[in-house]
Amino acid sequence: LANSFSANPNHSSLKLPDLSKTESRFLSWYDSAAPIALEHVALQDPLPYQEDSDQLASSNSDDENDDNGRQLDRRLVTYAAKAFPDELGSKNRAEKALKRGELLFNNIERVEGCRRIKRGDILTLKQSLPLPPPEKKLQARMNFIGHMLENGLRTLYEDDDIAAVYKPSGVHTKHASNFRYLAFEDALPAILTPPSSQIGSDRLPLPIAVHRLDVRVCGLVLVAKTRSAMISLSNQFEYRRVHKRYEALVIGRPEPSLNKETEDDDDVEKGSFLIDEPINVEGRGLLNAQTTLRVLSTIDHLHWGALSHVDLRPKTGRTHQLRIHCAGLGCPIVGDDLYWKMGDDSRQQQRNGKNVGEEEIVPLPSVRKGQGGLYLQSVGATFVHPRTGVEMTIEAPVANKFNMLLGRARRANEYDTKTAPAA
Repeated sequence: LANSFSANPNHSSLKLPDLSKTESRFLSWYDSAAPIALEHVALQDPLPYQEDSDQLASSNSDDENDDNGRQLDRRLVTYAAKAFPDELGSKNRAEKALKRGELLFNNIERVEGCRRIKRGDILTLKQSLPLPPPEKKLQARMNFIGHMLENGLRTLYEDDDIAAVYKPSGVHTKHASNFRYLAFEDALPAILTPPSSQIGSDRLPLPIAVHRLDVRVCGLVLVAKTRSAMISLSNQFEYRRVHKRYEALVIGRPEPSLNKETEDDDDVEKGSFLIDEPINVEGRGLLNAQTTLRVLSTIDHLHWGALSHVDLRPKTGRTHQLRIHCAGLGCPIVGDDLYWKMGDDSRQQQRNGKNVGEEEIVPLPSVRKGQGGLYLQSVGATFVHPRTGVEMTIEAPVANKFNMLLGRARRANEYDTKTAPAA
């Protein structure tokens, strides 16, 4: 079974909520929160994000290995960061939780972080409740949320466990990504409802975005409202079981070139092709990166040569993957000043490799800046619901700016055709 949900494509036609009611909903997350103590039985309970961690529990060896065959570090602070990835997530944060008395080892506070755990040891994490912003900061938060709502922030789907929310461009996804600015996560309590009392201690103190979109990218973001949903969705992302779909406007006519055709691939719609080009990730070197691309439409364009509307489906999740892969084809995304030169360099290489008589590949014009931003949007996600086990597809139609730019290009092309001198 599968469920599919689509949102209203025109957010500008939606009536904005009363900010006083928005503030009440925002504060309800803080009013309804209850203290939570999370427990993990070492080397028996599975580690979140480690699919084969049940093998760890059945092993009697002192040197446990993770699912990639690497030796598992069994020092308390290192193991606790893996046991509570959403609450701690790093050895440094685990050490601080130990010092504050929030991380307990067999119900003992403030033990040594280097202590080696053994099977059956119980780790307990006492979660402190988030405090609402003071009055002055609360007003600033409401102003920020009002601005976000005006720019399209809205709920696409919501239940007690998860939500799908439209993120406007221009903001970070995760809280405290930049301490000078508020983020998408900071606005979520104002538009989402706290889980019902039946959820109990599984509820998260505040909703959490399970994945990130670049600052300049708008569109659908999956959000967890319970701890079990957070772990389930994070595992699905970790093991590439969430199928994300993006749409973009790119310069030129993307062609398969030397990339693999995928018309016979059951996972890819006919007419798509695979971009299989590794991406250099700082500190990790070249990593495998794959994207399937399908051209939805192409319009001749006086300034750019051609403007193409494309469907993009990342098979991996490298930083800026879609932007790099499009630029690598010589077809950068409209408004992408960061990878525009890369796109022009790719065109130069293509020109050098062309045979005499083949269609000329023209250099890129100057990048379009400050006119609509980056034309890349997250438009869909397919995943398994953490509680029901039912596959879900949630979609968000592209923003109006896509259709407006395509419409202007189409009208200009029709005008040029009508006014062109007869041959």
